[in-house]
Amino acid sequence: MSIRMRGKESVLNKVKKIKIDGEVFDTLLVGGATLFGSVFSYLLQFVLGRKLPVEDYGTFNALLSLSSIIGVFSAVFSTALIKIVAEMYAKKENDKVKYFFAKVLKFSILACFLIFLIIFFLRGRISNSLNIGDTLLVAFFGFSVGLGFCLVIPGSYLQGMQKFKKYSIFHVITMINRFALPAILVFLGFGLRGVYFAFPLASLISFVIGMFMLNLSLKKVEKSDVAEYGKKLLSLGASVVLVNLCMMSLNNIDIVLVKKYFPPVEAGYYAGVVTLGKILLFGAGAVSVVMFPKISALNADGKDFMKSLKKLLGILLVVLAVGVFCYQVFPALITHLFFGKAFENSIKYLPLFSIFVAIYVLINFLVMFSLAIDKKNVGFLLLPGVLMQFILLNFFHETLWDIIRVNIGVSVFTLLVLISGLSPRRAQPRTGSARDGLSPEYEKNSFGNNTRL
Repeated sequence: MSIRMRGKESVLNKVKKIKIDGEVFDTLLVGGATLFGSVFSYLLQFVLGRKLPVEDYGTFNALLSLSSIIGVFSAVFSTALIKIVAEMYAKKENDKVKYFFAKVLKFSILACFLIFLIIFFLRGRISNSLNIGDTLLVAFFGFSVGLGFCLVIPGSYLQGMQKFKKYSIFHVITMINRFALPAILVFLGFGLRGVYFAFPLASLISFVIGMFMLNLSLKKVEKSDVAEYGKKLLSLGASVVLVNLCMMSLNNIDIVLVKKYFPPVEAGYYAGVVTLGKILLFGAGAVSVVMFPKISALNADGKDFMKSLKKLLGILLVVLAVGVFCYQVFPALITHLFFGKAFENSIKYLPLFSIFVAIYVLINFLVMFSLAIDKKNVGFLLLPGVLMQFILLNFFHETLWDIIRVNIGVSVFTLLVLISGLSPRRAQPRTGSARDGLSPEYEKNSFGNNTRL
């Protein structure tokens, strides 16, 4: 056999190994889709940063952060739904998967209207608190947040069933819709109102597309006993509320308080820093998207998940290291690429802010892993950091540097608390159990001891 033929076979063998490595392939797939989709998200930020006044751009990002905080309920619903669907899918309960979908769809529609009504009746207070001065804009905002509750269902089902190819396509389509429709209305001169009129329309279009992609054939669904899963959804959702509130607060409360304490122009510059810094969050977050359903399914089947966990954590650390390096070396290039010269004052803050984002991504990964292995009390490990962040930001906000330093300090503290709370205790050597060659005592001490939380 010639050297050339042996070389070709060696390359083919390497390609086959890459295909076999499911975690790496799925992470690259979802990561690529997330980054590609985030291009459209930042294209919208690019358009708004150039077409809207700096004050309106600050208002947009304040409402965006507020929607993340209000949307904690849809995030809770999504997290719980992904885990339950992953468990049903792992057990091959196809009829229950379909019937449960019909149930949660009715629930989400009701929740959508309830969220909209609450924001609509509070639109005056919200407008005054954030110095917006446009109650109709807040009403559009409320409809957008409400429809977001329905949109999580197709994505959660695709993710829970580990259909990562379809999930990736759905994510990209959703991001394209959220860019194209608002951008068109802004160019037509409708301003910020046009953006929040277009968001609900984009959500409706994406929801319909997601329904077709799921193709669950709901017309032929047989009635199944899903009461146990319904109770589990409520139980898990209740325990995840604190987790999501804490994660959303860590990631969004700073921009809301900056909007409150700083002049509109300076708040707009900080919004630019946050927008650019979260590019790293979008890219690295893909690892958690893949990890959560995989670990949930392995845990539900009683299989060893440590190999997958270590591999995905290694991928995450590499992505974060590369990302932070780019922000340290090329902050001006990144800022000019997205915003041009309009946000020149944002450049100096970007390297330091990227460190906060990287730590936040690690926190999110550990939190999602905890939920995947049923450590539902992980929210109590996050609560001290959130309270500390809120108190410190209200006392120390003379400059934007103070805001970023507080964020970094709080995130480091929270990460250390998480690592301490999740660290396995040493177990005495015992005879291994049939499952995974580990003793039940070791498994309990490592991952099942709720007193650690």
